[in-house]
Amino acid sequence: MVSSDALGTIGTAIRIIALAVVAAPSGMFAQPDSPLAGEEALQKLVAQIDEIQSLHGGDSPDLIEPLTELSSLYEERGNYELALTLIAEATHVIEVNHGLHTLDEAELMSRTIRMERARGNAEAAWNEEKELRILIRHHPYDARTIPMLREIADARRAILARYQAGEFPPEIVLGCYYSEGAYDANGGPRRTDCRSGSRRRVIWALGGEAAAYERQAARLTRWAELPCARPEPPDIAGIQRSTVRSGSVRRAKDVKAYAYLVALSNYAGCTQVKYGLAASTKASPDEPSQLASDRDAAVEELATQTAICEERNSAVVRADPFGLCRDRDGAE
Repeated sequence: MVSSDALGTIGTAIRIIALAVVAAPSGMFAQPDSPLAGEEALQKLVAQIDEIQSLHGGDSPDLIEPLTELSSLYEERGNYELALTLIAEATHVIEVNHGLHTLDEAELMSRTIRMERARGNAEAAWNEEKELRILIRHHPYDARTIPMLREIADARRAILARYQAGEFPPEIVLGCYYSEGAYDANGGPRRTDCRSGSRRRVIWALGGEAAAYERQAARLTRWAELPCARPEPPDIAGIQRSTVRSGSVRRAKDVKAYAYLVALSNYAGCTQVKYGLAASTKASPDEPSQLASDRDAAVEELATQTAICEERNSAVVRADPFGLCRDRDGAE
């Protein structure tokens, strides 16, 4: 992140470097299909940014769009350093006006990752992606994260393909993919060496991560595109020994109760995804309100059923963001 002092001087730097780029020989940067149109667009954006800063200050929300567009022009030209500086300023303005941990800056983060990779800076790209993954976790039911999740999954598959082809991508160490769970002399958890270990472990870890991100994207896509079906409560009391072919009645009841919790959790997640979509589009005012009501009712029912699950079972129960009851080892 660029410091606030540096951000105050970026406007001048933009004008100076923009003029230098315009005057540079045509072969210095990759040019758009219409070079003249590209130069005019660049100069127009620089003038627009300068005017907004003069009238409203360097933190005006009106700067977000032109800064983003200008960074895209420089990215197209291959001038990643200036593009990244502009992205840093746009991110600063977003955080000042919209707060931290909002998805408004996610696309800028994705572009930063791609540019850092393009210039061979694997560690910077990895660190930025780590921040993006944290941001995604702050918004687990936002459909806007779908392309980001798929891009991360694709990146893991690309790393895996290179590793299996005999390369040693730096991400293997950065992501500590050799590491396995172990215990120290005092019985506490620790990680094994990140720089060497089992090839099978690396393949398993990368493949597992790619699949997990892909599943998360697929689930959000399904919830965004398909209707949300509220599950019917199971007839737990109706389960009698005569109707259970194998296992205990208690076990049969637990299975039905757990299946209902999973279905209810999925329904709550689905309504939350659709609520976010409706709130960000031109949906009728009643639609987000109804979705919020359905979601809140599902969450309340989940809390009730989870409490029942905890009371009926001796296993340790813990909750996910919507209160999904899990068993002792945490498996869903």
